[in-house]
Amino acid sequence: MKAVLVGPIQQENLALGYLASYARKEGHDVTLVAYAYRADLDAAIEQILAGAPDLVGLGIAFQNNVDDYVLLVRTLRQRGYRGHVTCGGHVGTFCYEELLALLPELDTVVRHDGEETLVEMLDKLSRGEPVRDLAGVVWRDGSTITKGPVRRTTTNLDALPWPRRSPEPYVVGGMVVDFLITARGCVGECSYCSIAAYTAEQQKSYRLRAPEAVAEEIAYAYHERGARVIFVQDDLFILPGEQAAITRMERIGKAARARGVTDAVYWIKGRPETITPAVARAAHAMGAIHMFLGIENASAQRLRYLGRTHLPLHNESAIDSCRQAGIVPSFNFMLFDPDCSLDDVETTLDMAERNPDLPWNVCRTEVYSGTALRTRLEAEGRLQGDFRSYGYRMRDERAEIMFRVLRVSFHERALAIDSLLNRLISLSFARQLHERFFPSPETRALVDAVHRIGAEVRSDTVVRLRTLLETVRACDPRDQATLQRFAIDQALAIGAWDMPRRLATESLWSELHARGRLLSTGRPSTGPSHFAIASGS
Repeated sequence: MKAVLVGPIQQENLALGYLASYARKEGHDVTLVAYAYRADLDAAIEQILAGAPDLVGLGIAFQNNVDDYVLLVRTLRQRGYRGHVTCGGHVGTFCYEELLALLPELDTVVRHDGEETLVEMLDKLSRGEPVRDLAGVVWRDGSTITKGPVRRTTTNLDALPWPRRSPEPYVVGGMVVDFLITARGCVGECSYCSIAAYTAEQQKSYRLRAPEAVAEEIAYAYHERGARVIFVQDDLFILPGEQAAITRMERIGKAARARGVTDAVYWIKGRPETITPAVARAAHAMGAIHMFLGIENASAQRLRYLGRTHLPLHNESAIDSCRQAGIVPSFNFMLFDPDCSLDDVETTLDMAERNPDLPWNVCRTEVYSGTALRTRLEAEGRLQGDFRSYGYRMRDERAEIMFRVLRVSFHERALAIDSLLNRLISLSFARQLHERFFPSPETRALVDAVHRIGAEVRSDTVVRLRTLLETVRACDPRDQATLQRFAIDQALAIGAWDMPRRLATESLWSELHARGRLLSTGRPSTGPSHFAIASGS
């Protein structure tokens, strides 16, 4: 049978890639179509219809993206498509009832890992049978929504074929980047994260690939696709337990070198409490130059509320360990959550002020289906919105006011997907690649320029957030007109200040990309180059 899988491919979409490879191994014809924004709608519809698939599968990666997929499905039906339409991923796993109620044009929903489920669906379609009575599938039975049993996990991840990748690799700083998954799941139980809920029903929270199998895939990316940069997309790469983490990284590094991978570098992720000096050194010895750390907040009380298992001292020690090992850490500060106070915000701003040289951004804790935080807010009668976009009001009135002002004034600086702070995370990684692969006086000058603009913007962010905080502390909460005027004035001032820095950031990115393409050896880096690398954080 023929299937088209549709989803965002700002980076490589390995989730869809695994589905496509597994179904192709079982004899089906599966292609991928990129659809990230409504601007992609017409092109996506044309590609889908041109393929005349028996099944269209939607990988809805983000809840705030649901309406984009509603539009896609309705347009597809209006254009005459009569085949089977399904969807999956985190949104489908937790929101199947809402999706099927909202969208009668949708035939089924797939829950949890979908490789085996997709193949069984295609097999049923090939026999002319209705897609129902399958583990991992939700379907309509008249006016009733019926949920099949949970499909158990595929424990041996190495039995899965490698994910299908885009023909042109991604490019950062003129260097070819490829993406890799070495594990599925996470050992954490953070209240705001849906990963633990996603794996809980399957009764297998964390699964690892063998280091040698990981090295085989790295060698393929290195030798066949020209990749010198490997972006590890695991939810959790650094194992809990110092010796276990070190041993695994040593085995991956040794196996990759045995396969001729001599100079690859890695972007990885870690939990602060697991990053000891020895772990950081082992990561660097493997080739890691960048580590996204789950810092989240600098307040012990807020970390407990978020279900984190680390303390503020672990934030500091993890950063110090990375610095000493020659790894650049990046992170997000969740300044706000439903029960935070202005004092909590100030504590985290203190930490941000101590690290202006490191790439970071600020945000609010968001609410996702399946999480303990959503359940808690619903029980407290504080959950707002619906499954497409949940929200809340903070208990602390002034913290709520600060966030509302920040949402207006800092949108382009921090909150938008293409915000300046996000772009600076990507720019910092690009300059790391030039430091590693093209050391020279010219590189040093570019590196210094990247450091200067990053530190300048992050220092200014702290100053402006402190001004905002003190203004809100002293304000009359009932004087909405004055607060609205303040928010708008701040947005205009920040926008004017940011404009030349944004232009300089774009210029540095373009220069690093062009220079890297000229200096790179091996496969020409002709693939797409944009700032979406920061979305990996």
